[in-house]
Amino acid sequence: MENSVEYQILIGCNDSQSHNELVGAAALREMVAQFFERRQIDFSMLNAEGGYLHENGWFVAEHSLCINIIGDSDLDIVKLAKSLSMFMNQESCLITRNTLSTKIL
Repeated sequence: MENSVEYQILIGCNDSQSHNELVGAAALREMVAQFFERRQIDFSMLNAEGGYLHENGWFVAEHSLCINIIGDSDLDIVKLAKSLSMFMNQESCLITRNTLSTKIL
């Protein structure tokens, strides 16, 4: 078994001011996939449905994208998440980091 690390970025697709999808999940997925392919970074993505409490007190449900980055890389995960958040005009996004024990079967 090898130890590795997984980062997960969860980002919603609704614009924070209009509360509508200005950039859809499919377009965001394509852009993110091209970025990782150019940098040759191991990744996977999942579509998700999520919800959060907006600053104004409304509960907002939206399509979200879950981006998994597997293994150590020189990529600045926080900088990437901030860039995605700015591009999607999000109030915030969620980053998690997990330690993995992996074994190739």
